[in-house]
Amino acid sequence: MTGDEIRFDCRQRGDDGVLVILPRIDVAPLTELIDGFQSAAGMQPAGNAYGGLIA
Repeated sequence: MTGDEIRFDCRQRGDDGVLVILPRIDVAPLTELIDGFQSAAGMQPAGNAYGGLIA
């Protein structure tokens, strides 16, 4: 993977409205990249364990 662009999306978390910052590498959310890596490596926890950074 070669990342050319890092972006940060801000959004409110659905359950309580807390502001969450979600890093992106190119167009992929960092949370998805982490989940994919952990799942492929057989690591635990894997899949939907991360939800971004709370501001």
